[in-house]
Amino acid sequence: MKFTTLGRTGERISAIGFGAMPLSIKGRPPEEQGRAVINAVLDAGVTLIDTADVYCLNDGDLGHNERLITSAIRERPDRDQIRIATKGGLRRPGVDWTRDGTPKHIREACERSLRALGVDQIWL
Repeated sequence: MKFTTLGRTGERISAIGFGAMPLSIKGRPPEEQGRAVINAVLDAGVTLIDTADVYCLNDGDLGHNERLITSAIRERPDRDQIRIATKGGLRRPGVDWTRDGTPKHIREACERSLRALGVDQIWL
């Protein structure tokens, strides 16, 4: 796997990241299969996973992708080298995608992502 440095941070990440959205939206695989996909990607050398709080079916399923990733990497010995980038600013009413960049919503999305990822700080 080829690696690169993220900007001026000095953080070394795989040049190829994994976009985990298909594991949580309509047509998603069973969770066990989703975890197997994440682990296969990591076993191949990828260290960057992209997610979002709205990678889910609807507002009632918020955080599904983040929780799935967290459960997949929980027992990995290399979990400290895995970098997870998440996003906020969208909502999932019904099956729609709508924007909401209000400070209140962004704060709520960040708090929800912190809980779903099981971290004290969002990496990116």
